[in-house]
Amino acid sequence: MHRAKLIFQDGAELTVPVGSGQTLLEGALSLDAPLRYDCCAGTCGSCVVQCLAGDARVDMANRLPVSAEELAAGFRPACLTRLASDATFELPYPSRFPPSEPSKHIAHIVGIKRAAHSVVLLTLKLDRPDAFQFHSGQYVRLAAPSAGEARAYSIASTPAALPLIEMMVRLVANGKTSQWLEHTAKIGDRVRIQAPMGSFCLDERAQRHVFIAGGTGLSPVLSMIRSLRGRAQPALLCFGCTRRGELFYEEELASLARTMPEIEVRIAVMEGAEGNLHTGTAVSLLRQEDFDANTASYLCGPPPMVNAARAALLGFGVAAEAIRAERFQPGG
Repeated sequence: MHRAKLIFQDGAELTVPVGSGQTLLEGALSLDAPLRYDCCAGTCGSCVVQCLAGDARVDMANRLPVSAEELAAGFRPACLTRLASDATFELPYPSRFPPSEPSKHIAHIVGIKRAAHSVVLLTLKLDRPDAFQFHSGQYVRLAAPSAGEARAYSIASTPAALPLIEMMVRLVANGKTSQWLEHTAKIGDRVRIQAPMGSFCLDERAQRHVFIAGGTGLSPVLSMIRSLRGRAQPALLCFGCTRRGELFYEEELASLARTMPEIEVRIAVMEGAEGNLHTGTAVSLLRQEDFDANTASYLCGPPPMVNAARAALLGFGVAAEAIRAERFQPGG
């Protein structure tokens, strides 16, 4: 039996015993510790924590939701981590004002808008918003009628918008949810969601925020940016899409920048740039001077973009613990 000290973002601490046959997540959940998790199989990355001290060993038989650099910096998926000594872990979210426990909810479609050739903006209205509280950056699992398996989609709106939930859905060829949205879904349709899920959220200790988003990876970072309104904290959004015809939410981002002058928005496309658009990727928009010791960075988008962004930030000298990434694969 070993003991794990859990340190939350707000400084709260909790020590839990972890048996020799248990993972860190299993030990924490046996005491109802408020750890965030989802798949319990090392796929989603929701339970990733950082080991600050001690011998925390990871089951390497699985594909890990952390990079080699993150693993070397102590990042561990709690569901695959076993203790070989007492250990101390830092969690990337606060213990106070926790979101609701993940549960099943019913919602109705109140908005469907084709934002680009491959992107749909979906707006749902919860039947019971009083039973639902989330943190900006979290996602839902949505089960479309007759689609079978639920898919994960990040929330683009903020808790202040409840009972409405806005999501950005990337249409995938032959994807069941994509086919439903394109050909069958209509206003008033009833859907089931499981939510809230995930640990991707703002670092409340940071004084400046840099967001790097690709495609529908804009969704959770937009929720976080919107939640910064009124805080007078400088922030930068670097947003990229493959080509001009796939770019979406351009007018909305321009309006956001006008109403939140502390937010700088840079947009790039790899093909067809014109006007204020840059040629390149979201990562190519970054500059050394965008970062200082008080900056937290947030990455969300296709895995190659997230990996490239992480490498660029590390090259700029950004500490691994100042980089947060949404690790879930986009659903279809």
